[in-house]
Amino acid sequence: MTTDIAGLRLTAYASGGGCATKVPQAELSAILADLPLTGGDPALLIGAGSGDDAAVYRLTDDVALVVTTDFFGPVVDDPGDYGAIAAANALSDVYAMGGSPLLALNLVAWPPPDVLPAAVLEAVLQAGADVVRQAGAVIAGGHSVRDPEPKYGLAVVGTVRPDQVMSNAAGRPGDALVLTKALGTGVVSNATKLGRAPDHAVAAAVRSMRTLNREAAGAAAACGVRCGTDVTGFGLLGHARTLGRASGCGVAIDAGTLPVLPGVEELIVAGLVPGGSRRNLAYADTWTEWAATVDPVRRTLCTDAQTSGGLLLAVEPGRLDELRERLVEAGCVAAAVGGLVEGVPGSVRVVA
Repeated sequence: MTTDIAGLRLTAYASGGGCATKVPQAELSAILADLPLTGGDPALLIGAGSGDDAAVYRLTDDVALVVTTDFFGPVVDDPGDYGAIAAANALSDVYAMGGSPLLALNLVAWPPPDVLPAAVLEAVLQAGADVVRQAGAVIAGGHSVRDPEPKYGLAVVGTVRPDQVMSNAAGRPGDALVLTKALGTGVVSNATKLGRAPDHAVAAAVRSMRTLNREAAGAAAACGVRCGTDVTGFGLLGHARTLGRASGCGVAIDAGTLPVLPGVEELIVAGLVPGGSRRNLAYADTWTEWAATVDPVRRTLCTDAQTSGGLLLAVEPGRLDELRERLVEAGCVAAAVGGLVEGVPGSVRVVA
């Protein structure tokens, strides 16, 4: 298709974008509380019960499937960037489980062409397919429906050895927590939608969101890491709390060590925080022990709803330096942001 889509502001077609549009964590937890989530099949190694990033189903002693899905509305205005970011975000769940992507299915909800040119969807799908190919996987089909607002993502199937799964339930007190991408994509995406994001902030956020978590997962595997998660719509604290609770540990975060994307702190001060991040913070306030030294900007960073965020890895202290060195060699962020501690499972304390 040759329809001119230059200058189109894709975020203007959606009321919200990215993982900031997740159902709020408190609401979702209440909905799921009474549902049967384990499945009762011994081959289902990881289901929904622990709030992990993907399901893991054992096929043989050597092979298990990793199955996940993720989709959302536009976080940026460029269709190609949107498609690439959505694909990288969906693939991340497989990497967070220690797996390798195998195949993916497109998930599309899209307005009619008189609202949004069909060439836009073509650009989104092409960019998504390019990222899937970069990950060593293939697009095998998909499903589409009409929707007043554009949404795109993937269902992904990967593989992992059953004895090499990286789950959110394998952490131990004393493990260090390492974050592999800078924070702030939710704030930048919201500022983009409002037309107030500086170009340098958008460029840095797009680079981060387009980056696969493959290299970070490879570094983790090389260091024997068996506990991790990716940081997305519930923010750093929301996902750290889930990991701590699943692992039977408390969580300690040092907000002074958090890596931050360029321009984000200024955007927070300007009040450009998305609703999803504000809801995350309000919820976190009910279960987080904040040190008095943690200022409002750092509290927002702790709970900003990330899209295609980094991995949060729990590594034994004796291999922390090795992990950070491998991450840096792979071009990843390698921020030691806290650790797992003895305490009430899922309890969270933040210092600065």
